[in-house]
Amino acid sequence: MESSKASTGNPGYPKEALFCAFIVMKCEGFSRISDLCDYLENNKLIAHYCGFDITKPLPSYWTYVRFLKNLDNGFLKQVMERQVLHLAKLGIVDASLLAIALATIITQAKPSYRCIKSVKRIA
Repeated sequence: MESSKASTGNPGYPKEALFCAFIVMKCEGFSRISDLCDYLENNKLIAHYCGFDITKPLPSYWTYVRFLKNLDNGFLKQVMERQVLHLAKLGIVDASLLAIALATIITQAKPSYRCIKSVKRIA
């Protein structure tokens, strides 16, 4: 994930922090970005672990929506695949059949279906 800064305007939030927030969303089982926003607002330590500067306002709902809209689905697929394979190596998940599927992230404004449909068999 490239970290780029605009020459003008608000410096924005680190892409890595926004991405980590979506990992938190997945781990906590949230289906709505608004739930993620509320969770991070009420759990500043988790927001700090994601990489946000908690002395400043956290990202808005629309910041997350824009980030997700501009996120390369191939990159997301690659990260999730690596994580699942690593968990299989550690014996945390059953390695006989792994199906990698990202949860559908439903926003209040407009549903965004970014699903990955791939199945890998590991011997």
